[in-house]
Amino acid sequence: MATEASEPEKDEDGLVVQRYDSNVLFVLPPEGYGDQILRYARSSLYNVAIGSRAVTCSEDQMAKGRLQDEVMADGSLDGETMAGYDGIIVCGCDGTNPLVSDERVAKLLREAHADGKLIGTWGNGLEALTRAGVVKGRKVTGSPDLADAAKKAGARFTGRQLEAAGHVVTALDEGSGMRFGQALVTAARS
Repeated sequence: MATEASEPEKDEDGLVVQRYDSNVLFVLPPEGYGDQILRYARSSLYNVAIGSRAVTCSEDQMAKGRLQDEVMADGSLDGETMAGYDGIIVCGCDGTNPLVSDERVAKLLREAHADGKLIGTWGNGLEALTRAGVVKGRKVTGSPDLADAAKKAGARFTGRQLEAAGHVVTALDEGSGMRFGQALVTAARS
């Protein structure tokens, strides 16, 4: 005897309401972020019922990717705290990354680190982690020109495609997308 499946909850527009077990904060630079790795990271988390909120460091809520993607951010960094989030991902980008010198990002990273929450980045986003002081004693990877900065921050820079050291997940570059997404899921679940 078959039982009827319950109807999913829908919003006023008839769209299915998604419910997530937890949420991760993605911090995007205004332009040049790694489109492909961002897609892998977010979809990997969504596949295991972990939602995300994307914010930018600028007033303009439209972030433009390195290749073609444009993301309408859910808001700006102003007023964000780690309350309600189980992790933070600082996106790497082409050129100078404005997130690395943003004190709001450093504060969020320190807060996440103190609570043992997921922290992730790729490429030049690693500099935000080193400046915030959340990599001491951990293996990390990222843009090769950040090897000295990582060592000065007390980390062991490996230059490998991916490093997952406890709740901190770092990737060399955008080519690490699928592995980065899988490592985020593993770290978020532990």
